[in-house]
Amino acid sequence: MPRSVLVATVLLSAACAGPSPAPTVPEQPPELRLPRDVRPLAYRLELTVAPERDRFSGRVEIDVDLARPAPVIWMHGSDLQVGEASVEVAGERIAATFSQVRPDGMARLVAARTLPRGRATLRLSFGAPWGEALFGLYRARHRGLAYAITQHEAISARRTFPCFDEPAFKTPFEVTLLVPAGDVAVSNSPVLSEKPVDEGMKRVRFAPTPPLPTYLVFAGVGPFDVVTPAPLPPNEVRSRPLPMRGLAPRGQGAELAFSLETAARMLPVLERWFGIPFPYDKLDHLAVPDFAAGAMENAGAITYRDTLLLVDPVRTPEATRLRIGLVIAHEMAHQWFGDLVTLPWWNDVWLNESFATWMEGKVLAAWRPAAMSDLESLRRVHATMEADGLASARAIRQPLLLTADVEGQFDLMSYEKGAAVIDMFARYMGEDRFRAAVRAWLEANAHGTGTTDGLLTEISRAAGRDLAGPFESFLDRPGVPLVSARLACDGSGARLELSQSRWLPVGSGAPGDVRWKVPVCARFEFAGSAREACTLLEGARGTLPLPACPAWVMPNAGAVGYYRWTLGPEDLAHLRDRGLVHLSPKERLSYADALAAGARSATLPWAEAMAGLVPLAADPLGPVAAAPMHFLEATEEDLVSDAIRPRARSLASALYRPRLAELGWEPRPGEPWERRKLREQVVEFLVWTARDPEVRREAARRGRAYAGIADGAFHPEAVSPDLADVALAAAVDEGDEALFSALEARLFAAQDGDTRQRILQALGRVTAPALSARVLRLAGDPRLRVNERTRPLYFQALSAETREAAFRAFRARFDALAPTLPSTSADYLPRIFRGFCDGGKARELRAFLEPRLARFPGARRSLAQATESIELCAALRQAQGASAEASLSTRQAGAPPRGSARLGR
Repeated sequence: MPRSVLVATVLLSAACAGPSPAPTVPEQPPELRLPRDVRPLAYRLELTVAPERDRFSGRVEIDVDLARPAPVIWMHGSDLQVGEASVEVAGERIAATFSQVRPDGMARLVAARTLPRGRATLRLSFGAPWGEALFGLYRARHRGLAYAITQHEAISARRTFPCFDEPAFKTPFEVTLLVPAGDVAVSNSPVLSEKPVDEGMKRVRFAPTPPLPTYLVFAGVGPFDVVTPAPLPPNEVRSRPLPMRGLAPRGQGAELAFSLETAARMLPVLERWFGIPFPYDKLDHLAVPDFAAGAMENAGAITYRDTLLLVDPVRTPEATRLRIGLVIAHEMAHQWFGDLVTLPWWNDVWLNESFATWMEGKVLAAWRPAAMSDLESLRRVHATMEADGLASARAIRQPLLLTADVEGQFDLMSYEKGAAVIDMFARYMGEDRFRAAVRAWLEANAHGTGTTDGLLTEISRAAGRDLAGPFESFLDRPGVPLVSARLACDGSGARLELSQSRWLPVGSGAPGDVRWKVPVCARFEFAGSAREACTLLEGARGTLPLPACPAWVMPNAGAVGYYRWTLGPEDLAHLRDRGLVHLSPKERLSYADALAAGARSATLPWAEAMAGLVPLAADPLGPVAAAPMHFLEATEEDLVSDAIRPRARSLASALYRPRLAELGWEPRPGEPWERRKLREQVVEFLVWTARDPEVRREAARRGRAYAGIADGAFHPEAVSPDLADVALAAAVDEGDEALFSALEARLFAAQDGDTRQRILQALGRVTAPALSARVLRLAGDPRLRVNERTRPLYFQALSAETREAAFRAFRARFDALAPTLPSTSADYLPRIFRGFCDGGKARELRAFLEPRLARFPGARRSLAQATESIELCAALRQAQGASAEASLSTRQAGAPPRGSARLGR
């Protein structure tokens, strides 16, 4: 439904209003950004927040500076009922009207007469129902108790209070919360005072904050468990103790121990790297029962989806603990990148998210070096390259034309691609120099805003050469460079002859003649030792001189370059036969990605790529051994006919059943993390891709024992925590309607997010038509949390057997479901169906959603990416299906394909 325009007027005394006629008000509001002739200086915000009531209310005073006389003040307020509005100038209060003029929250404040240049104070009182779809000030319930939480990023502070809701406007905030006497109140800064007031309420006043943008202002109220460990002691960077707490829904405080210990170990790592003490007076970590994002970096008060902060000592698998560590590291890194120094506008989201993503890797490596988080990060980069290969991919940094496009900036390009580009240039210039540049930029812009141009200036200064141009070539152009390398050894010396183009999958209509300024580093063997050489490839072609003709060459040393690469047949053979055993794990993953990328672009026959990839399944290191899985999954599902599919599954079993036999079903005491992770990946692959009957039976047996249907309780001792998800899902898929019904009932009774998530996944993976129909009826069910309502569609769309039914349910329920979701979830709904591999389905999806884009404009890019992915899959099947089938048709049962791989055009 369109939002109504809300108007409120205060009629103060005639002496205040004066006889002057109302000013003439411009009719057209700003298109996107607020004008700069009114600047907020400080906020005093009071909110009355009683989570059991139907609405909240508040008052705000905003000190502003007017650069010129103002007939109107443009600001923001979305769906707020404003009860009073006035402007005080030089001690005189002038009546005003506040009106929302656009559904995106653009609003105007019109005083009874034109306001003079200089200082003024805006005063507004307001109220509103709780925010819908987990944005603004919204309410969540847990075990029958109500909690109220704000989520303001990116442009939702305007749903909580009238404000200037743009990141460039950083000001101090004084926050006061009137809350039920038995509830806990939290904001960005420490509590100054807490006093009882009438009707069972109390007034909690917080210390003034340093300058903050509105999107980082936080308020949380509810019956939280509060865990307060000892303050973090001073260190060589921070001279004072730092108070740190954890808050969880009532009854779950004990599950904060792991995360609080993790945060305490990680925060000094960040302080030492930045050389700047934690910027705020305290740090709270809050677990939220229903939350749109994974977490949110509110200054001094980080909020998390409960499943990403709470840890059960027995049931929580190691993979979840590592994911929690990653999220904590990411959000704490934001306290410097994003909070201390804030982006001036949302086209620079990469400044926040790319750096937080890059820093999380640094922190995880110090926290748990054995986890090899750099390999998982590289896997995500390779997945990002697939998305960046689409013609519809956006640049990391690009102009914003619509408010609806702001949320679209928070995607793989701003997170993973940006972090990979940072890593490439940090390595190219040397990390000590790069860190010096970052520190200088942070110190120069502390508690203010900082621009990309300013950061790149510091990087060039630290590097001693211009790196702004090369860096910007990656920020401002979409796509993945393809670096083609050829080893030349002749009378002119040894060299690597390089050329570049844009990597594109077969069937793409995107232009391929894009150029970047690419830092290319090659690793090679000479005189029995591995060496490295680098150059900046600035044009279509370039040369990297080598000291002598090497035995082999790897064109992406350390696998830190954000590019894909090719070698000619002979050079690739030398790398495979002589160099592969000398490559680092990351370089072996880059080698695997190069083979797969060659197959996807159809410059390498699928059969030859497969021959090069499947031996990696025997790699001693788990992340490398898992590298062929995605390739084999695409082969089984997308490329081969029903008649050949059993052979594809047989190959998958032949490759990974030996790894499961070696790993076993249960972890050994003190077992390294990478073995636990590989076991989980192998079992999931054998259950869902290979459909291995023996493994599915054993997984289902363990899942039934875990489910405890007879006594209605889960039995965590029945299966390793790492395998509980896949075992339970296998049991449901192999089971009957009674098992399904028992788990469905348990889902609605479950209170903790981890249990609910595991049951939803188990139900969602069923393939039997009758049970699939029951799962799809859950989509949008009001008994699900808001952040759970799309999960039935998502899980059903994963499987070819149920994808069509999920698509029918999607079309039937979209109009009712989408408005109830966070905008980020609604915008990404089309991507659920990118697993189709039929151009006709792309046309159906487009025909269904295009008429609805006026209501969901943020879904435009998601729709374009989903339909393009479907069409590219169909083109790949046309180009490579015969090669894949020929390879599998001639393979002897139980044997991997044979052949020599070559890579190149």
